[in-house]
Amino acid sequence: MESVATRKQRFIALLIDWLCISTYLILLLGIMQLVYWLAFNGTPAFSNGQTQLIATLTSVLPVIILFSIMEGGSRASTFGKRIKRLKVSYPDHPIMRSTIRNIAKFLPWQLGHMGVIHGMYHDFNWLAMTLISISMLLAFLYIIMVVIRQDHRHVADLLAGTTVVK
Repeated sequence: MESVATRKQRFIALLIDWLCISTYLILLLGIMQLVYWLAFNGTPAFSNGQTQLIATLTSVLPVIILFSIMEGGSRASTFGKRIKRLKVSYPDHPIMRSTIRNIAKFLPWQLGHMGVIHGMYHDFNWLAMTLISISMLLAFLYIIMVVIRQDHRHVADLLAGTTVVK
């Protein structure tokens, strides 16, 4: 029987995944700056809605899709989980549960994007601050749940019915 991953293992895997995502985002920034420079002689002006769409379609959605495929596949693990020899355990329907898990897992990130982008266009009004606050509270809740729960599951795991195991 598989044992539950430790807090330390989960946090190291999270750090590795964060480094991979950060590398992708830095490469994306460089590529897009080059495209903007070659095609438009600089970064074009975008509306709030366009910026929201660009952020979602180029950063959050690709990461959700990639992580869902990786965790829903035969190895059931992201880059960090593979390095730490962990995997996500599913009772059934791994692709569906992986998708649910990753949508929930990256929801705070998306809400944070939405809040910051909205704030840039609307002087950080109540909506921007509410979205940012919800984002931070959810991220904090996820971390606290991994720390205090004996099975180290967070909201995304509970929604998807998954457990990270050794």
